[in-house]
Amino acid sequence: MDPQQTWTEMLEALKRKEWDEAKELADALYEWIRKGGFPPVAVGDESLGKNWHKTIASFTCLVVANKVDDVKKRRNQRQTRTKGGE
Repeated sequence: MDPQQTWTEMLEALKRKEWDEAKELADALYEWIRKGGFPPVAVGDESLGKNWHKTIASFTCLVVANKVDDVKKRRNQRQTRTKGGE
């Protein structure tokens, strides 16, 4: 895995509102980091250190996954209300 590329693609997927892709990338990057893989340079430069970038990237991956779940939940609720009102 290229964690820097995965990080960039995850952020781009969020911008495009491609929720499934963003969550897939977030989950993959989080697992990579959790299993000891090196983190991407997330916020700031490399001089901040590996632990800084690991913490920021891990937290961001968890937030992305949570946001995607929330978006899907709201979408399903709207669809249920729309179908119920027909």
